[in-house]
Amino acid sequence: MTKVKVVHVLGLFPSQSETFVINFILETLKHNYSAQILADTIRPLEVSSQQDLLTKSGLFSSAQTFNPNVPEDKLKRLFFAISLLFKNIKFSRVLLRTLNKKRYGLKSQTLKMWFQAATFLKYRDAEVFHAHFGINGKLLAEMKEIGAIKGKIITSFYGYDTFSTDETQEHFINYYLGAFKASKQIVTSSNYLFNNLLKLNVPKGIVFVNPVGVDIDIFNYKNRSFDGSLKIITVGRLIKLKGQHVGIEVIKLLIERGYNVHYTIVGTGTEYEILKQKIKSLNLEDFITLRGGGTQNEIIELLDQNHLFLMTSITDETGRAEGQGLVTAEAQASGLPVVGFNSGGIPETIRDGITGYVVEEGNVKAMANSIEKFISHPELITTMGLEARSYIEQHFNNATQSQKIIDLYKQ
Repeated sequence: MTKVKVVHVLGLFPSQSETFVINFILETLKHNYSAQILADTIRPLEVSSQQDLLTKSGLFSSAQTFNPNVPEDKLKRLFFAISLLFKNIKFSRVLLRTLNKKRYGLKSQTLKMWFQAATFLKYRDAEVFHAHFGINGKLLAEMKEIGAIKGKIITSFYGYDTFSTDETQEHFINYYLGAFKASKQIVTSSNYLFNNLLKLNVPKGIVFVNPVGVDIDIFNYKNRSFDGSLKIITVGRLIKLKGQHVGIEVIKLLIERGYNVHYTIVGTGTEYEILKQKIKSLNLEDFITLRGGGTQNEIIELLDQNHLFLMTSITDETGRAEGQGLVTAEAQASGLPVVGFNSGGIPETIRDGITGYVVEEGNVKAMANSIEKFISHPELITTMGLEARSYIEQHFNNATQSQKIIDLYKQ
């Protein structure tokens, strides 16, 4: 049987924080779909936490950029554009449409869109084009409009790309208009994100809410023993939205109550030095470990060494909140109960009182109180951990969630 061609359009590839996209693409390979990755920027393999998977699957070696290196010199750039015109002479009309400055602005004026179109022409006959993140949905809509591609477009929105403020909402309504029109289906991972998209005038009937799944064969359940010291972990980028600074305040309160706890914060980001200084100023260096990021295997090992996952994400100063919180699903797949804030899409990933606890956003005392339950009743670590694993198997299994999108490919 001939494999169905699918072109996946990404921003950065590989990206340490977007392992879920790769997990999905790998799943499609099992279902008679080929996968070609086109990215804005191709980065070194070492950037990825999934180096082995990208190498063995061939995804890294075959990946291409849709923004080739273009000469800065205007004359050389013009000659390069002409050479591409001769190579694609039968699609000359497609390339010439990119010169519509009124419609495409600076991309047209600098010939950037000309070079992008020449790249997409190589894959013109692919049956499906899957844009990961809204910005790439806009790009595919433009490529479809000028005739560089013919296939069905599916656009997945994952989080920040759905967010707007009162000041930016009109801009994004106009920005995504073409993507909404050109996409056969819009996929997003939580009802919170769906409501964000409604504010941007997405046609309600084409939106499919499908949580991002976890590879439950990689994130295996582990039974944990409790020796009187509760080990707590948070994994995520070190930015204000992730709220690790609130997690530090929670640990401070637990220490003041006389409890034996240790908190590990895993991640890299702009808040690293600020968090490090906060830990030091509160004299919590013996109780909190702030470490950098890690490979997927290292993070799995760290999850296995802990009893409880703390989901500290909050609404940031711009009003943006966590879109879904895939890491809560990964933690629960490993058998970790989760205590998280009622913020963004987080409550959609936790069964409150069954696989963990959902508490008022930013409420340090409420989060500490929930953690205290696991110290007073350590059997909850096991009972809730088992429920958590079962919940993820049923509702956040990557194979099942991916199949739902693959079904969209078939329609």
